[in-house]
Amino acid sequence: MPSDASDRYTGDEGPDVVIYELRDWTVDMRAGLETRLVLEGIEHQWEAGTGADLEFSYETGQPWEVATDLAVGTDQEERVDLILDELEGGDAELDGVDDDGGSDEAVYAVMSNLYVAADRLKDDPEDDAQAGEFFDAADLALATPPPFGVEAEVWARVQGLAGETSAALEGDGDADLVRERSQALRDLLFGYV
Repeated sequence: MPSDASDRYTGDEGPDVVIYELRDWTVDMRAGLETRLVLEGIEHQWEAGTGADLEFSYETGQPWEVATDLAVGTDQEERVDLILDELEGGDAELDGVDDDGGSDEAVYAVMSNLYVAADRLKDDPEDDAQAGEFFDAADLALATPPPFGVEAEVWARVQGLAGETSAALEGDGDADLVRERSQALRDLLFGYV
């Protein structure tokens, strides 16, 4: 079993979980792991070494930046073990991009989908279907490290605008504010897609 992993029984509250202690991993390594987990649809939770859950938010900073423990359901243990083996064994770069570019393409797709969602949202900020597509694209972008060729500062700004747009949609739904934020996000991404 890769890394330090332990089983934990959660009783009547939910399924059994496995905790992976990733204290020796860098923030970039945990960010790469986060990307892989999100792209593969594996439900998970980051926890501090104390066992406290760290919630995903649109604010600066992500759970894996401070959390060192990863909790997944025992039904996902085998899949996560394979991902960890791959990342730890050098079969993939630690940022989640493998040698054949497969994950790089997936990360680029996250950026491309965000661009399309922002472009559509700016044209119709009150459409619930467009808002739903934007939320999905923004959530993935917020959990993804910078795509190849995109500077970390630019990607941080993209993530910030995605969060601001999501917050505007969740707030009072001011169409003009949503339009302004999604237009700014679309314009920022235009040169990269």
